[in-house]
Amino acid sequence: MDTNALERRMTARGLRRTPQRLAVWRAFAERPGRTIREVAAQLHEQGIGQATVYRAVRALEDAGLLLRFAAPHGEVRFAAVLGHAHLLVCERCGAVESLEECHLGPYEAEVARRSDYLVSGHTLIVYGVCPHCREGA
Repeated sequence: MDTNALERRMTARGLRRTPQRLAVWRAFAERPGRTIREVAAQLHEQGIGQATVYRAVRALEDAGLLLRFAAPHGEVRFAAVLGHAHLLVCERCGAVESLEECHLGPYEAEVARRSDYLVSGHTLIVYGVCPHCREGA
């Protein structure tokens, strides 16, 4: 997790770098796919209140530093992002893994060429069933 890159991104987007916002972002970076309530419970132990967590999530999401996505059973979950995000989400248990590799650069360039858009990035969420859930089925 690159804290310097995060702080530069926050500054570039006009977002104040507070210890609470950094803590919220780090919590989602350490374990992508958590709910706000899960992070609020963890950060409560550090003296960060639930309302502060909700405000930080809103600010970080508005700044493009958190990605909101739907998980099984309609749960809203988040992942920390610094650029683009690639996630693998289990449709049964909701487990989330970050995928580090990205092979979409050439495709992005082709989309930009064909559409005449100035492409600024992408997000990829792949849904499936994890090995643990397949074994239990």
